[in-house]
Amino acid sequence: MKKIIEKLKQMRFKELIVAIPPELKVQFNQMQLKNNLFRLKLLGIITVLFNLMNFPFYILHSDGISALLFDKLFLADLCQLFITLLFIILTSCFSKKSKHSILWFMCYLFILLHYLFWSYYMFFADIVLALQIFYVFASLYTFVPDFKPKIFISFLFFWYLTVVGLLTYKNQSFAFEGSQLFTINVFSIILVRIFYYNSKVETFIDTFKIKTLNEKLEALSMTDELTKLNNRRSFLDYFDMVWKQNRRLQLPVSVLMVDVDYFKKYNDSLGHLEGDKALVAIAQCMKNQVKRDTDFVARFGGEEFVCLLPFLEKDNALNFARELVESVESMKIHHPMSEISKYVTISVGMASVVPNEHNSQTQLIDEADKALYEAKHSGRNRVFGSS
Repeated sequence: MKKIIEKLKQMRFKELIVAIPPELKVQFNQMQLKNNLFRLKLLGIITVLFNLMNFPFYILHSDGISALLFDKLFLADLCQLFITLLFIILTSCFSKKSKHSILWFMCYLFILLHYLFWSYYMFFADIVLALQIFYVFASLYTFVPDFKPKIFISFLFFWYLTVVGLLTYKNQSFAFEGSQLFTINVFSIILVRIFYYNSKVETFIDTFKIKTLNEKLEALSMTDELTKLNNRRSFLDYFDMVWKQNRRLQLPVSVLMVDVDYFKKYNDSLGHLEGDKALVAIAQCMKNQVKRDTDFVARFGGEEFVCLLPFLEKDNALNFARELVESVESMKIHHPMSEISKYVTISVGMASVVPNEHNSQTQLIDEADKALYEAKHSGRNRVFGSS
């Protein structure tokens, strides 16, 4: 028995409501506000149509304009119409300015004013009509607003006390005959809304997790795991976009194919772990050399890298390639088996072209690859540009 009591003490009310992770609160609130505004605006349009449909009835059954102006229900409908239209207009304006706190306040005020209007109708209607008004109101203004559970429960209890007070005032027997059923209905509504809210929060969290996982998988599919540079796939995707743009603008595109000199001998002498470290260092060096946002560096495979330089003339691309060769050697990564230097070096093949209907991306990469072969064949640790 003591264990059961201890477990009951450990249970908290907030466990009944699914908690939103702190990092998702802002996004969830924005989504909820957007959904809430859409629902209330739609409800507002229905309310406006309802009011407009009632006006001919008031006119036909009134003794004139002066009598109409003293009709309590007509004036209530008129005020409700004005407030609803004002709500729709103001929320549309504040939504464009992203005034979230003001929008939430307007949503709460909108529902509160409608509570008062429907209470006003119930006060002047007979008991049967008052009950009909209550059930119409309960079905619309209780389920439509997308408020947080605590806010929703506060509004519902306010409405509950108002309805009980009004109906008891109009019919004393209601307090004894209908209050129990009415109370059950109210608590049923609360449970349904909490269940709905929890389901929405869980769906939102699951969707966010799936989206985050997909973004990570997408990033992994576009990034080289070792060097953290872009991989071959992301390079080809970017190259395709750049090629189309430069073809339209008739501007040059330059490609640098980069290969680490005597890398197999480096691995054989120092081991693959040191080889991986050297590749990471070279990748970071290349990344640091790139200054423009449009330039793109990627690992093409093995010890081979590629650099895409859009909008850059051939001479400028050659200068960039020479600086790249010098910067790698200046890192002074010791290479015990290199035949041209004490340090790790690279060879670069460069090709440049203005895209048109007579050439292609594949041809440009092939030209840069042939230039790389010439750079290695002519002594390594240098740049060779295709003609």
